[in-house]
Amino acid sequence: MKKFFGACLLTAALLTGYASYAQQPAANTLREGKHDLTLQWISWDRPGKVMIKKQKDGTYTVKGEQRDAKSGDFVTIDGTLTADSPKELTFNGIIRTQYSNVNGGKVCEKNGTYHFVSKGARKYWRLQEMDNCEGNNVVDYVDIYFK
Repeated sequence: MKKFFGACLLTAALLTGYASYAQQPAANTLREGKHDLTLQWISWDRPGKVMIKKQKDGTYTVKGEQRDAKSGDFVTIDGTLTADSPKELTFNGIIRTQYSNVNGGKVCEKNGTYHFVSKGARKYWRLQEMDNCEGNNVVDYVDIYFK
């Protein structure tokens, strides 16, 4: 009887573990749909939106913006994302930022391949190549949120 009970427990543990493992999303997938987008110069409290859509080749398109209606400051993003892991994304495309008190109020354009990473318990991916075109240790925190 003890062997039967032990075999039942082992079977239940294996099946339960397998079921929870099988339900987990693949490590390199993103949730399609609207996500928040922020640039710290504008606001973390009034995020913009980006739309993420999966393509047939497994990459994702990403396009959106955050704008401050009063000042005209903005961040825009347009390109493709590849999910390298749940915490690392590779972006290829254009990111534009403009803030009136940075870079003489001129647009800072980044065109090429960049990386977004989520560290620790953060609920967003942050652009890692964050130097603003102004230089002089000025950085732009461009964040795409999980939700």
